Amino acid sequence: MTTATPTATITTKPGALEMPAPLTPRPDQREQWIAHREPIGFEEAAQLVLDAHAEDGERDDVVAHDLRSWAFGSGDGRTMQLAPVPLPGRTHSPPIAIRDLAFRQLAQRIGAPSTYLETLPGKLQIACVNYGMTRQKQSALLRLAGGEVRAIVSERYAAIDDALLLDAVEETLDRAGYLAETRVRASAVGSHTLLRITLPTESIAVRKDDVIEYGIDIGNSEVGLRSVQVTPITYRLVCTNGMRAWRSEAAVRMRHVGDPKRLHEQLRDAIPAAFAEARGDLDRWRRATEVLVDDALEEIEGLRVLGLTQSEVQAIGREFATAQGLLPPNSSAASIADALATSTTAYDVANAITAVARDYTALSSLDTDRRCAASGMAAAARRLRGVVLGVDDAAPFRSEVRLSPVGR
Repeated sequence: MTTATPTATITTKPGALEMPAPLTPRPDQREQWIAHREPIGFEEAAQLVLDAHAEDGERDDVVAHDLRSWAFGSGDGRTMQLAPVPLPGRTHSPPIAIRDLAFRQLAQRIGAPSTYLETLPGKLQIACVNYGMTRQKQSALLRLAGGEVRAIVSERYAAIDDALLLDAVEETLDRAGYLAETRVRASAVGSHTLLRITLPTESIAVRKDDVIEYGIDIGNSEVGLRSVQVTPITYRLVCTNGMRAWRSEAAVRMRHVGDPKRLHEQLRDAIPAAFAEARGDLDRWRRATEVLVDDALEEIEGLRVLGLTQSEVQAIGREFATAQGLLPPNSSAASIADALATSTTAYDVANAITAVARDYTALSSLDTDRRCAASGMAAAARRLRGVVLGVDDAAPFRSEVRLSPVGR
């Protein structure tokens, strides 16, 4: 005989098992990548950067000599905040909201994954972060903007902010005799700052209607994401994204440590040297038009080793064949393959790669696969340009990947 085992029915009130929502950080400063349709003067470009920072809020720094005397929590039950622990003799200070980057930097300091912490219920977030902050003594510099913590960096961090950097660059350009002639082709502002500076009066035409300028990229980050960098570049005007060659051995990096006053001295040497190096690349571009590729099809098919798909390689082949007048744009894949069985120059193949990469980059904000493809094609173009120019072009500025394009 079998006996039926009674079953228990568990009932809960609606919402009884719902977990409290996680605390959220404040958004970071808005990222902007501005490709100027008409190049602008250095002073105007510098002012655009400073105006964007002013819009983000007044800058300030707070030294936390010991993070164990600070607490993580929320005064409104929604926003992540930091506040000094009200110890005897300490002046009361209101809590300070934390931005997204600052929270990720704090999580890194306490050895916890920020992506996981962000998913926890608010009270559990508070418990985990405060536990991590009290495990060991460590100091930090809290970088503020608009009354919010925009970055948490080492106390040894030397604040080479954009206002100081741009002033030093302007002074150096003026001393070297470049200031009146320089123009800014593009600028970025946000967690990264970038000014792409060229000398249009000294451009050359490597072919008819294909003009290349030379200049420098000035890069910085006020929130600990990069050093100050001065990099020589060459810039093709026919590419809306400015097909750019990069000289690693001539790039100068100044870390945010030590005395910021050394900046003027280092820039005094770095900027003229970078311009001179970039000027030398113009002759290399000229020679690139004479570097022959025996089989265009083999060279383009070989790009698959860089992670490009067959359809992406075909897009490059179609662009090359169309640009060279070998076939009409709507030709079949077989016809394109036949047309590519020809000799050409490395310069022409690189141009086809960057033309397709430009189209993919324009759609990258909509489609992750397109973004990856654009990155792969950019790597392919850098590889080929490296062969042609004999340079290391393997490390473009991260800001070009992180920032969305905004026309101006």
